[in-house]
Order: sequence, then structure tokens, then C-alpha cells
Amino acid sequence: MARSTPSYTPVRNYALGFFLSAFLLFSDISYGAFAPLRGFVQASNLYVQMVSISMFTNISNSLSSFQQNRNLVQENEELREEIHKIRTRDFIQRKDAEESLQIVNFQETLLDSLKTNDINLFKIASIDLRNYLCCSTHRIYLQNSNQVQVAKNTPVFGGSSYIGQTKNTYLNFIEVILFSDTKHLLPIKSNFFYCDARGKGKPMLIACKLNKNIDDFQNKIGESIFTSGLGGIFLKDIEIGVISAINLISINEIEVVITLKTNPLEENFFGMISRDADEI
Repeated sequence: MARSTPSYTPVRNYALGFFLSAFLLFSDISYGAFAPLRGFVQASNLYVQMVSISMFTNISNSLSSFQQNRNLVQENEELREEIHKIRTRDFIQRKDAEESLQIVNFQETLLDSLKTNDINLFKIASIDLRNYLCCSTHRIYLQNSNQVQVAKNTPVFGGSSYIGQTKNTYLNFIEVILFSDTKHLLPIKSNFFYCDARGKGKPMLIACKLNKNIDDFQNKIGESIFTSGLGGIFLKDIEIGVISAINLISINEIEVVITLKTNPLEENFFGMISRDADEI
């Protein structure tokens, strides 16, 4: 394999380069021949530095602004969460206050109507709304968290009147059959008749059939209807509704329709006379 031979550079080339460099250096020192070029280079370096500083400053500001925005978003979320908690607490407190006022008012109504303090209060748990609005079975269910002993067929008071009777108890719930249920019969009276009214299977409506002439009931719409006390279950003379319609069945038979005084859908608490300790 052949070995390469170093190339030979004449001495005059080195000398020429040396003298040329010395001449340029002398020209620059003596006459500033390269001052514009140096200025341009320095200016270019300065410009690059300024642009770099500005760029890094903008990037830094952008990152700082982004972080500040993230912090603001987080603070806003925390504030919204706190406001939501405050509103929720306020709503619960208002509901508790409203419920307490309902209990007090209802207790006063019961005392005025039933003439006794020996009353248990129960909060509604649910109502069989589908059947209540369309069909013949009308039931509500009351909470019985303290498992108060409640006898079957105990009269149940709601709003300012009776609304039904207890039917069964299941675990911590009491089933109540409403007057408007077609299986319920209620002894009632007015100033001019007595009858056993049966539920019509329609909200807040009961009715009884009388062997009367419809002419005997002229101008009776709006007359008050009361419990008769017959049977010994319901207290006597508790107003339960008003006559809302008189329907002719035959020449000597009519149907008297009564609209009940209390709408169970509008009540939260119901009461029963009992010797047990009060329950709310």
C-alpha cells in the first residue's frame, strides 16, 4: 500500500500571508479600515442579544400569565364550590325552618280540632301517585322511624281535617287508606241527611247515594259535610268537605258528591291520636 507524501508549501506563501495580515492590522489600527465591519458585527451581536432577551422575556411572561390564569381558574372553581356549599346549607336551613313551622302550625290545628295533646306526628314517606290519579286504590305511606305502635283503622288527620285510616304497618312505614279509595266507607252527615260515603276513586272525592228527590237538594252545593261519629272511630262534627255536585240516578235516587277539605298531596305531616310518646 503506497504511503502518501506530505505536500510542500513554499515559504513565500507563509511570508505573503504574514505580511498581508500585518498590513491589514496596521490599516485597521492606523486608519480604522475595518471599523464599520466591526460595528456591524457588534450591532448584529447586540441585536441578536436584544431579540433573544425579548423572546425569552415574552416566553417567560407567557408562562407566568398561563400559570396565573391556571391559578385564577382554580380559585374561581374553589369560590364556586364554596358558594354552592353556602347555598346548599342555606337551602337546608330554610327547609328545616319551614318544616319546624309546619310542625308547630299542624300541632296547633290538631289541638284545636281534636282537643288533645296526646298526638303522634308522622312525616309522609310516599304516595302511590299513579293509582291516586287514575285508579281506585288511594294510599299514602308514613314514616314510623321510632316504631310507634299504631292500631289498625286508626283515624289519620292531615291539614285541617281527617284524610283516612291506617290499614297496615310494614317495617318502619304505616300504610294509610284515603277516603277517596273505593274500598273506604266514611259515616258522614250534614244539616239535613246522614249517609255512609264511599270513595269515588278520584282525587279528593267521596259520594253517597240517597233515596231523595233532586229537588230536595236545590241550593245545597257548597254545604259543609261533617263526620257523624257513628261507628265510634272518628270524632263527631269534624268538617271533612263540602257538597260539590248532585247527580240524578233515578227519579227518587241521587248521588251526593263531596269534595274533601284536605288535599293529601299538599301535606307533609299527618297526625293520629295515641297514648304513646310523641313522634316527629
